[in-house]
Amino acid sequence: MATATKKTEEETTTRCDAQHIAIGSVWSRHSYGTVVGRVGQRFTLRSDDGFEWDVDGDNIMEAQFSFADQHTQEILESRSSINEIIMANRGIAMTICFKKKPNMKEVAKALKGGQGSLSDRAWNKQVKDLNEGEERIMIGHHSGVVDEHQRLKFIESGKGPRLVDTRTTQWVVVDRTRYVVKS
Repeated sequence: MATATKKTEEETTTRCDAQHIAIGSVWSRHSYGTVVGRVGQRFTLRSDDGFEWDVDGDNIMEAQFSFADQHTQEILESRSSINEIIMANRGIAMTICFKKKPNMKEVAKALKGGQGSLSDRAWNKQVKDLNEGEERIMIGHHSGVVDEHQRLKFIESGKGPRLVDTRTTQWVVVDRTRYVVKS
């Protein structure tokens, strides 16, 4: 049985030793970040860990990076199909739109006066809208973890962990496709 040893500060802040990289070494890279600059075909990137570097050439960007805000097609799907797509794309940058839980105190306050002179149709719409909650759009990624209430643990870019109630998903942009819930 192997004995765990305490890692040095250098070992916990780096993923490899550059002195030992050889031709033919297999590598992987997994991070998230933001494009912070662009001059022609040179992109300046900043990872969520605070590292900055430049990438030269559109072809590298197009071949190796996914962007949460780009889509070239829109597809109507059922909510359950969209949620399967979300779960199948863990670790991929995406934009997700869902409805937040309504603030019941605000709902009660808004409905306190009753229907008043509103038509039945207008009243029903107001009640429905108040009970749906407001739209929330987040950009980030997830690792497929859900809590005890089946809310997805989502890492919102620049803000950190948030919970997404996938039962209220409205749409998601992932891998250059925007999936929208069928009405």
